[in-house]
Amino acid sequence: MAVFVCDLHMHSAISPCAENDMTPGNMVSMALLNGLDVIAITDHCCARNCEAAIACSEFLKKEHGSAPLVIPGMEVEVAEGFHVLGLFPDVKTAMEFEEYWTAHRPKIKNRVDIFGNQYVMNDDDEVVEEIENLLSTGSEISMIELYEKLDQMGAAAIPAHIDKDSYSMVASLGTVPEEWKGKLLEVSRRCNLPEFWEKHPELQGYHYIVDSDAHQLPDIADPGYSLKLPLEKNDDLDARTFVNALRDLMRK
Repeated sequence: MAVFVCDLHMHSAISPCAENDMTPGNMVSMALLNGLDVIAITDHCCARNCEAAIACSEFLKKEHGSAPLVIPGMEVEVAEGFHVLGLFPDVKTAMEFEEYWTAHRPKIKNRVDIFGNQYVMNDDDEVVEEIENLLSTGSEISMIELYEKLDQMGAAAIPAHIDKDSYSMVASLGTVPEEWKGKLLEVSRRCNLPEFWEKHPELQGYHYIVDSDAHQLPDIADPGYSLKLPLEKNDDLDARTFVNALRDLMRK
C-alpha cells in the first residue's frame, strides 16, 4: 500500500467556466510545486486538453526528474441532473468516450461573453482551436447507462462533489441509489465527512476521494488530498494501473 497525494478533479481552459490561464503547462507545473503525485484533467464533456497535459508532465519529468502522473478524465452531466467524473486508462479511450458523449447532448453555440472561452491547447500552452458548441450542457444519458458505458471502457465512474447543493447525486436524488453500483464517491474540499455522515448515515460504507474542482490556478490542491491504494509509488506507475486501482475501490 502507498499513499498518493492527489487532485483528481481539475478544469483546464477548455471548460468555459475555467480561467484562461488554466493551461496544460500551468496546471501540471502548479501541481508539481504543490507536491501532488497524481492529477486528473476533467473538463466538461471534453478530453482534448488531456494529451497536452500528459506531454507537459513527461517533459517536466525528463527535465527535472519528477512530475505528477496525469489521468485523462471528463466531467459530465447525466439526465438526472448531476455530475459524474469519468477517469480513463488512456487518452485514446477518453477521446472515444468524448465522441460517444457528444452524440448524446444538445448542440448549442457557446456565448463567450456569457460563459467564457473554450480553448484547446498544445503542450506549449498555445491555443490551437476554440470549441464552438457549449460544453457545459447536460445529456440524455441516464446514470445507469453512463456507469455501464464507463465500466465497459475500463474507466472509473465517480459521482462528483456529492456534498454540494447543486449538480450532485445526493442533491438530485436524496442519496446514492441502489441502482448505482459504484462504491467510490467524491466530496468537495469543504466537506466535513462526519457531519455529512450524520445527515446520510447510509453512505458511511463507501470509499471517498476529496478534490479541488479547480477552475483557477490557486484552487489546485495544496498540499493535496491523500489516497491510499495497493500500488507501488514509482516511475513506472501509469494511468491504466492507477485507474484500475480506483475501479477496484469502485466495486468494493
